[in-house]
Amino acid sequence: MGSPMVMAEEESDAPVSAADARMEKKEAADWYKKKLARMKKAAAALKKVKNEKTAKKAADTIMKHYGKLVGGKSTGMGTTKAAEVPENESMDAMAEKYEKQLDKLQEQINAEIERIGELDISCKELDEAIDAVNTY
Repeated sequence: MGSPMVMAEEESDAPVSAADARMEKKEAADWYKKKLARMKKAAAALKKVKNEKTAKKAADTIMKHYGKLVGGKSTGMGTTKAAEVPENESMDAMAEKYEKQLDKLQEQINAEIERIGELDISCKELDEAIDAVNTY
């Protein structure tokens, strides 16, 4: 009989059961649906940026949707950690499925970021929000 550590490694190499595969696929689909919704809200908020005041407002709006993913907030139980983007075969398959929608939204977001850059607005909160959008 092997040590528990060896057994754990063997289990992780085992093929994924059908039930686990369905669960991974469902989780991947949920992740991408939520990602698309977050990106749409971020793009809409970025479109409203005209000056530093609206930049802060847009940053607040974006972080309402991305704040839980970024982490770093103090709670009664400690400090929250940043979310990890799941990685598995189902995530890769869903990325392909949603590729056109993701690309279209990313182009809109990039165009808005470029437009905001030309306005020469200095807003730390907006910079952090944009980083969150590009990360998650």
